[in-house]
Amino acid sequence: MDIIKQIRPRSVVYLFSGGKDSSLALLLTRDLVKDLCSSIGCKVYVTHIVVTGNSLPANTWCSQLVLKYHEKHYGFIPVVLAAPKSFPDLVCKYGFEILSGRWCWSEFKEKPLRSFEQIVPRPIIEIDGMSRHDSRWRAEVMRSEIEHIRTNEGRDYWAWHPLFSLDLDSDKKLEMLKQHSEFSCVVRLYEVYGDSMNCVICPYKSREKLMRLAGADPAAAIYWSLIESCVRSERWCEKFGLLGNSKKITDYMLL
Repeated sequence: MDIIKQIRPRSVVYLFSGGKDSSLALLLTRDLVKDLCSSIGCKVYVTHIVVTGNSLPANTWCSQLVLKYHEKHYGFIPVVLAAPKSFPDLVCKYGFEILSGRWCWSEFKEKPLRSFEQIVPRPIIEIDGMSRHDSRWRAEVMRSEIEHIRTNEGRDYWAWHPLFSLDLDSDKKLEMLKQHSEFSCVVRLYEVYGDSMNCVICPYKSREKLMRLAGADPAAAIYWSLIESCVRSERWCEKFGLLGNSKKITDYMLL
């Protein structure tokens, strides 16, 4: 907290996806942030990004409940962002092949954030739910719990990773969230889908998650029909074909 006081942020921006990690980051820091900004006069924003054409409505509704709770009880400002583009359109244009970067992150997360950060006072501290234990890549690139970030795209902010050194499995994180009723809808999403569903279709989701999605929500077939009509890669068609294969889904549910 000492380094945050030294930064003296004028804006604190939570990145809230409606998932367990961003929920836990909000839970663990909200009292400290409220006290800090009450003393130095910074504003706190809880931002939720809707991935146009790919976020499950239940995720959007749940996130709104969490945002409204923190507006009422903490005075945090709720912000909903969305890119003026369609995820299905870009899937049909680019497919899912990832070359030099994640076009989905750039188009639907990074650009809306950059636009928002241009209109709030600086310095900015951005709070996320990332941990070094999430992946090998994050273990390599994340240097400390609080670090200064300056991107090639022009974003300049301080990143606070409250879960930086926290090594908890999914079940433990959900158990912590269950103790706070304002996150009950987040927990419910994981109970049903095993995922936050901020993005329904994602090439990073495991086959098991896709099977669970298709078994829990018949509407998944709609997403598969889109992919089937425009994606040409055999690799992705085979993976997402699980959404439309009722026999494989039944076999998985019986395991």
